[in-house]
Amino acid sequence: MSARDVVVFLGPTLPRAVAKKALRARYLPPARQGDVFRVLGSRPKVIVLIDGVFEAVPSVWHHELRAALASGVHVIGAASMGALRAAELHQEGMLPVGAIAGAYVTGTRTADADVVLLHGDADSGYQPLTVPLVNVEATVRAAVRRRLMTNWEATAFVDRARSVFFKQRTWRRLVQSAPGWDEARRARVLRWLRTHVVDQKAKDALEALEAAATLALRPARPTRVVTFSSFVRRQRLMDAHGEVMAQLQALPDADALAKQGLRRLLLASFAKVAGLTVEASARKGAQRGVALDEALSDAEVEALDALVLSAPERFVADGPTWLEGLALEARLTGRWPRR
Repeated sequence: MSARDVVVFLGPTLPRAVAKKALRARYLPPARQGDVFRVLGSRPKVIVLIDGVFEAVPSVWHHELRAALASGVHVIGAASMGALRAAELHQEGMLPVGAIAGAYVTGTRTADADVVLLHGDADSGYQPLTVPLVNVEATVRAAVRRRLMTNWEATAFVDRARSVFFKQRTWRRLVQSAPGWDEARRARVLRWLRTHVVDQKAKDALEALEAAATLALRPARPTRVVTFSSFVRRQRLMDAHGEVMAQLQALPDADALAKQGLRRLLLASFAKVAGLTVEASARKGAQRGVALDEALSDAEVEALDALVLSAPERFVADGPTWLEGLALEARLTGRWPRR
């Protein structure tokens, strides 16, 4: 298995050095909108979504995960953003891995905020600065087993943790807010919690990497058609090919290029509506998902365009002939001979 076969979106959930020991893969920062679209061009066998952005930056789209699944990629979600998306898309083929994702799938856990935390930037290795609620719950259960807390105290402790904004949820703050504890007990409990953290998110992330290693050795998923709205198709172009599109838009004949491309796309759309198809060879070698949908490649557009032009009478009653088209274009372009 090559490291290029698996793409992993990873941030604060698991140190990258630990992840690399578990699985050779291409590790990328927490996923944002368009990131999955961008990696599809490298044709990975498996995509593992663990961490993703939440607040100021748009989150990874369901559309792009559907596109990955439709193209035959195995897509795993776990621990954090991955758990959320896997629960939302598991019926469409995304694989939820780990206890956290499983809880979202069954509905025993519903709040997105349960997995979020404040963390440092990329230079810090996405160092966690606060504690996610899922880890609070797992650690407090361990504290009960060690008789460091009673069941009642544990329930109250988790309830307080749930009410604290995720950017302020630290072990110190939670212990300091526990009623009825003297300073000695606060210090003892705080020390234990910090040194015996049950990192459920990290556990689930490692389980997801293990699953990815297995899936990378299996055949690709069956491909299928997925159709996107014009808004999503346009956004995908900008997400996956933003620099190229900016260069193209700056060309002096950009408008003419766009109109010619639109003519081809419209003719190909007419062909699809009419039930026309082209040879399988027309589907090979072109990028997918940049024309009408994931099933229609650039090569197919060109082939269907030619097919429609070869039989215009199929689309308009008593439609225009090839000779009429030649005469019209010659007149419009000034190439009609003068007498």
